[in-house]
Parts: sequence; structure tokens; C-alpha cells
Amino acid sequence: MRKFLSLLRTQMKVYYGISAMRYKYFVRKKDLWEIVLAIFGIAVGGGTLLFMYIMYLNSMYVASMVINQPQLMPVTVLLLAQLLTLVFGFFWTISVFYFSDDINILLPLPIQPYKIVLSKYSIILLNEYVTLAFLMLPAIFIYGIGTQAGILYYLVSFIVFIFTPIIPLSIAAIASVLIMRFVNLKRKKDLYTVIVSILALIFFFTIQFFINRIPQNGEQQAIENFILQNANLAKMISRSFPPALWGAVSMTNYNTLSGFLNLLMFIAASIIFTAILAVSAQKMYLKAVISGQEVEAKRKEVLLKKEIVRSSLLKALLLREWKLFIRIPVYAMNVLPVAIIIPFVFLVSFVGNPQIGLEMVIKYTSAPDGWFWISMIGLFFSLFVAGSNSLSSTSFSREGKMFYISKLMPVDPAIQLKTKWIFGTIITIIVIFPTYVLSWYIFKIHLLSIVILTVLMLIGISAVNILSLLIDAMKPSFEWENPQKAMKGNLNVLLSLILTTILIGCIAGIVLLLKKLYVSEIIITLIIGILLILLNLCVYLLAKSAVKKLYKGE
Repeated sequence: MRKFLSLLRTQMKVYYGISAMRYKYFVRKKDLWEIVLAIFGIAVGGGTLLFMYIMYLNSMYVASMVINQPQLMPVTVLLLAQLLTLVFGFFWTISVFYFSDDINILLPLPIQPYKIVLSKYSIILLNEYVTLAFLMLPAIFIYGIGTQAGILYYLVSFIVFIFTPIIPLSIAAIASVLIMRFVNLKRKKDLYTVIVSILALIFFFTIQFFINRIPQNGEQQAIENFILQNANLAKMISRSFPPALWGAVSMTNYNTLSGFLNLLMFIAASIIFTAILAVSAQKMYLKAVISGQEVEAKRKEVLLKKEIVRSSLLKALLLREWKLFIRIPVYAMNVLPVAIIIPFVFLVSFVGNPQIGLEMVIKYTSAPDGWFWISMIGLFFSLFVAGSNSLSSTSFSREGKMFYISKLMPVDPAIQLKTKWIFGTIITIIVIFPTYVLSWYIFKIHLLSIVILTVLMLIGISAVNILSLLIDAMKPSFEWENPQKAMKGNLNVLLSLILTTILIGCIAGIVLLLKKLYVSEIIITLIIGILLILLNLCVYLLAKSAVKKLYKGE
């Protein structure tokens, strides 16, 4: 156990960067604003989502009380928690067990394979607890307060919460160990990443579909029917996955012998599956890792072209940006799927929901008089997408340790900045374009609104992209081992989103103020356009200066 605990501590320090953060923030006391920014972003974004989730759970509990099934809400949440852990835990365990950069360091050490696997398993488990805390704890407290449960309920619920992810995560880990022993996915790491991303999108679409089916401010009979349908679904799935039923019964029948026996079965099953994982890892993990590092030689004929076609500098640089972006699927899957997600959510929310009153909306959007507010709403949407897609805000960071190649290129840094600016703007337009086409088709938007919105959108997207480039040029994150951290673990993305949100708020404030002063809508639109053009120019000059310092290594 001493070796295992030491390994686990090391894994935690490496995975979460604890030592590096302690030295950076508390010893050198450098960049403390990053902590404040991260806390602010989590508090605002997480707090908003948590509030909406709690309101939904409360509505679900009230509806379940109407049909005299108060236990339905915690049962459904527990089932959802275990299913999420089972599905995403499989892909997560493969990534952490086999795709981590520390494997080559750990294998030669005198550490048994099962200890390596269990230490990595523990890291995943800790991450699962963070996710499940937001998912399960609100449900536990809502049910406990609603039924006036005693301290024993909260004690049992806490034990259930601790053991909830263990069984599904152990099953997922065992499956990943077995599969990786005979299927070498490491050679197809990029393909694997794309498949996982696609499955995640499918899951997102499914959740959105079921959320849209929830009655909103409808009749009580409709709400009761919806709850009853989901109650039958929950019971059916629980029979297929008994551990979810054991945990739910131990929570809802916490003061009975049946609840105590179900809790014992829940804990015992968790221990058994963890033991099976340890045995499987001891026998198969080392062989799977070694087989994944075997490389098969490929022979193919290489033909050298005698003719060299000269290309323009801008075209060559744009092509380079595209190749750097598309070469690693994680980058593309963080940006391009937005072109699919937003139109889908848009379609399901508006077309699939008769309560929206689509005919009234079309009557307004198809008229030429509605051009002003349509243009403003479209502009705000464009700015938000541009500020949140993490493309320009990680443009320099994504090059990582290979950034020195850009510094050695015989190209002026200002030209490279313009290339990244143009590239980010083009990709953002591509991402937004399907949503605008769908909006035009559904809402029959008038041609005047489309023309004005297009002009404002281009200027606004350009401003946000150069602002994001300025942020990344001032504080690039080149030190990363996993490409995913270049985008998802980059505070520049959060800072870009915050500044974009502030920009949207400022524009909205100016519009409302000028409307109160009875300024003409045409004048307001011209003022907004001029301000965005000035913002483009000012931020570009600042970004140009920051890029020169960056390329000189100052």
C-alpha cells in the first residue's frame, strides 16, 4: 500500500499540476489573476447551470409527489449518474490508461501493473465525484428536505454517493483492459478521438431531445403523464442494471431492513468489481501497453514531383493554419461541431416545440420593419459564438513547443498575425453559417435584415477574433503534453469569453440608451458599426505590438 499511495500522490500532482501551481501561485506569487478568473468563470457559469438544474429537479419532485411516487426523482438521478459514468468512463479509462505520456516512465519502475491501473483509476474516480456532486447532491437534498428525512437518510445517501461511480467505472475499466489487450487502438488514436467526440455529440442531441419533451408550463395532467412514462423507463433500465436499483432502494428505504440489505449489496458489488479490475490489470495491462507500442513498417513508393508550383504568401500561410488546425482531431472537434450542434438545438427548440408560437415570430421577422432587432440579436449571437469557440484564443498556444518554427520562418510576425486573424474569421463564419441559413428558412427573414446583419456580423466576428488573438499573444500556453489541454485547459479561452460577454453587454447598453433617447435605428446601427470598426483597428495595433514581442522572445 505504501508504493500504491506514493504512486497515487504522484499521479495526482502530475494530473492536476498541484506542485507546479503551488510553486507558481504561492511561492513565486505570479499570475494570481488566473485563480481569480477561474473562480469567477466557474462561479458564474457553474452557478447558472446549477440553478437551472435545481429548478428542474424541484419541478420533477413536485410532479412525482402528485402521483404519489416521491422516490422517482432520486431514482432517476442515480440511474442517470451511473449510466453517464458507464458510457463516458469507458472512453476515459482508455485515454488515461493507455494514451497518457507517463506510461513509458511508469512501466520500467518496480511497480506491479495493477497498482498503476488502480492509481490511474483513482484519478478518474476523483473527477467523477466532482461531476456527480453537481448531479446527485441537489437531488439528495431536495428529496431529504421534501420528505423531512432524518440524519440517517443523509448518512446513507452519502455512502451511496461515494459508491455510485465505482461499479460502472470498474465495468468500463475492465472492458477497456480486455479490448486494448486484443485491439490496438493506440495506432488509431486520432480516429478514436473522433469517434468519442461523435458519440458525445449523439449523447448531447439525445439529452436535448428528451429535455424538449418536458412540458413547460403545461397542464398538470401532461406533467403527470410525462413523469409516469419516465418512471416506467427508469424501472425498466434499473432491472437491466441492478446496482442502480440497489442504491436507489437503500436511499429511499433507508430506515428499513430492505434498505440496509440493498446498501450492503451495493457496497459488496463495488468491492468485487474493483477486485476483478485489479486482477484483469495484473494479467493483461502490461501486454496491452507493449503491443500498442509495436510499429509495423509500411512500404510505399514515393514519387518526387519535378515541378514546383509557386503560391502566394497569404495562401501558403492560410493553408499552413488549416493543416495545423485539422491535423489534430481534438482541435477540430472543439470548434467545427458547433456548426451542427447549434442548428440542431435551434431546430428542436423552435420547430419541435409548439409553445414557442412560431407563426407570431415569422410574422415579425418576415416584415422589413423588424430589421433592427433581428440584426442586433444576430450580432450578439455571432459575437458569442466567436468568443466561445476557442479557435483564435488558442491560435499561438496550439503550436506548443513547435512555435519556434513560426519564429524561424522568414515571414514578418505582423503578416502571420493577419493570417491567423483571417483564418479565425473564416472558420467562425463557416461555423455560424448553417445556423443563419436555418434561421432564414424557418423565420422567413426579410432580405433587408439579412444584408444589415451580414455586415454587422462580419465586423463583429473580426473584432472578437483579433481580441482573442491579442489575449493569446500576451499570455500563450506552450507547455502542454496533451493537445486537449491546449484548448480546454487554457485560461485564455475563458478570458476571451468573459471579454466577449462584456463587449456584448456594452453594445446592448449603448443600444438601449440610444433607444431611450429616441435616436433613429439607422443612426444606432451606424454608431455600432463604427465602434466595432474602431475596435478592430485599436485591438489590431495592440495585437501587432504583442506579437512582435512574442516572436522576439521578450
